[in-house]
Amino acid sequence: MATKNKPLPAEPQDNAANKGVAAELSDEAIHNLTGFFDVLIQMDFASRQRNEQRNESDDFLQDTTNNTQQTD
Repeated sequence: MATKNKPLPAEPQDNAANKGVAAELSDEAIHNLTGFFDVLIQMDFASRQRNEQRNESDDFLQDTTNNTQQTD
């Protein structure tokens, strides 16, 4: 059941225009996208901070375990 689709033009603007979608973004759409990416960046930053703190905590626990084993 393979159907042969016409190849789409290379430019994204052409693709949008061919599908009847406006190629230009409204101010509201730009505002929404900016907010969306801002939230993604904040989530990524928070995740990196948590991972860094977890790694530091793991390193501290590993050092503590090594020191305890050496004194026994």
